[in-house]
Order: sequence, then structure tokens, then C-alpha cells
Amino acid sequence: MSFSDREYFRNFEKISWSYLSKNYDYYYLKAMHEKNRLDGADTIIVGSSHALFGINEHDLTYAGKTIQFSIASQDLYYDFLHIKKAFSEGKKQIKNCFINFGYYMLYQDVSRAELVKHLVPNVYMNLFGEEGKHNYVDAVARDPLSVVEYNKDLYPPDIIRSWCEFWSNRTVMEEGTFFNNINSRANHNMLEVRKVIWNTLSEEEKYDVAKDRTLNGHNKHVKYEESHIENIKIIQEMVSFLYTNGVKPLFFITPYTKYYNQYIYSGYKPDIYKVLDELDYPVEFFDMNDFQDEFTDEDFLDSDHLNDTGAKKATVLLDSYLENVYFG
Repeated sequence: MSFSDREYFRNFEKISWSYLSKNYDYYYLKAMHEKNRLDGADTIIVGSSHALFGINEHDLTYAGKTIQFSIASQDLYYDFLHIKKAFSEGKKQIKNCFINFGYYMLYQDVSRAELVKHLVPNVYMNLFGEEGKHNYVDAVARDPLSVVEYNKDLYPPDIIRSWCEFWSNRTVMEEGTFFNNINSRANHNMLEVRKVIWNTLSEEEKYDVAKDRTLNGHNKHVKYEESHIENIKIIQEMVSFLYTNGVKPLFFITPYTKYYNQYIYSGYKPDIYKVLDELDYPVEFFDMNDFQDEFTDEDFLDSDHLNDTGAKKATVLLDSYLENVYFG
């Protein structure tokens, strides 16, 4: 292949897209922190996939300029790292902080979970350095370029790295949100990866999916008492930090289907109330599952993640809470 061939430049484009797609979580979070440094934010949101799928942060009328630092499987430890980084680097004073909860999150530790601990070297150590290891003590930061296959003789690594870093960061900055013109909610639908479409399932099949998601997944978190104790301490420190910076935090839970709510461990929610009630400072807590009549099965991608229609409803519901309660 000649360097003057169009195929050469088409391959260059393929390398760029491969780089971004395989490092998307990292570049999304990196770009949002840069956005905070350059433009600032009135409100920040931290959380896991439930916040990511459930809230369209730019449509929150009463939150002002909002940046979301959420990715799938993110836990409270990394939520707090984002909060501290955002407050220390922001162009202007952050006024509000919304922390997304899953019912099980008081027991979650990404750095100890075999299925998702890859986030530590792939994302968090590249963002936070050694602090990003948490309990994955032997983790080594992964070079984002190492997962991309290309001809190093035709495309020198130093040139590819420089370009991919610049282009990926600017592309995500330009799009402004995790889900956008190049990256849809549907592309991240866990069920569709298994060739399953939620709203084509029967009632019985939906219960089966929710049962597997909870009994074989989220409910098993309750055995991690060491993580539970550590997460309570993290919340205490997080809330103290926010109050020191003049912010009263809002903890919120996005809606789940009736199938998921039937099987999720019933002891999780009272535990959340207990932990929040025993804090040294008052906080707001908003569980959208108390408004289940506002949502239908057609608003979900799976048992506990909202689709585009559901996210619009949840965003309006959160906005109403902000207007009438949080700022009311």
C-alpha cells in the first residue's frame, strides 16, 4: 500500500475509531473533567449505569450547567474521587452534587469484583494515578493504545498516540454527553448483546430476566460486609467534604421495573435509610421507585435500565423534585 493511497487514510480513520471505542469510558470521563476545568459546572452528577441511562443531565432545568461523571459499574469510592477532582479543578464553584445509588451500592467495590475490576487499570488509574487502584493493589495502568491493532511500520505509534488522544478527547467534548450521535443507549443494552429485546419478552420471561439479574447478581453483594463498612465511611467523608464546600448532597435512585423490584434484596433500602439518617449532616434522598406509576415496561431497555423515553421521564421527575423539594 502506498502512503498516497486513499486506503492509507481510511485505515487511519479506522484506527482512530477503534481507539475511541475501546477506551470510551476513559475518554468520556477525561473529557468531562476537562469540560469542568474549561467551562465549570453548577451541578455535578456521579454514579453508575443507572444514572448514565436514567438522567439526561443537560435537560435538568433547575440544576444549571450540569456535568455527569458516571459510567457503568462505578462505585462510591470512585464517585468520591470524581467529586474531589471536580471541586479542586473546576473553573467555578460547584453548587450542587447529586449522587446516584443502586440499592446494592453500599456493598459494591469495583476494585474487588472480577467482572468489572478491569475498569481500574483501563480507566481509573489513567485518571487518578495510584489512588485509582483502591483495593486492586497489584493493578498496573493500561496504555490505551495497547488494545488497538495496527501496522506500526505504516503508522508510527508516537503519531497515532498523539492524534488518537487529541481526536478522542475533542470528539467526546464536542458531543458533550455519554450517549450522543456516535454512541447510543441501545449500543450499551446488555440484553441486546445476548440477542434479547426486553419489550418482546413475555411477562414470565421478564420475571426470569429480573430474577437472574438480582438473585445471581445484585443480591449477592450483601455478603461483602467489609465493603459495606468501607462504603459507609466513604459516604461520611463524602458528605463532610461537600458540606465543607457549601453543598448539601442529594442521593437519588432511578426507577426499576416491577420485576426487578420484586426480587431485589428487601434489606437494602432500610440499610440506605439507616446510613443516611446517621450522618452528621442532613442530606436529601429521592427514590424514583416511589413513583413507579409514572413508568411502564416500554420505558426500559432491561429490568433496571431506562431507554431514551424512560430517561426523559426520569429527568422530568428529578427536575420536579429539584424545583419543589431540593430548591423549594
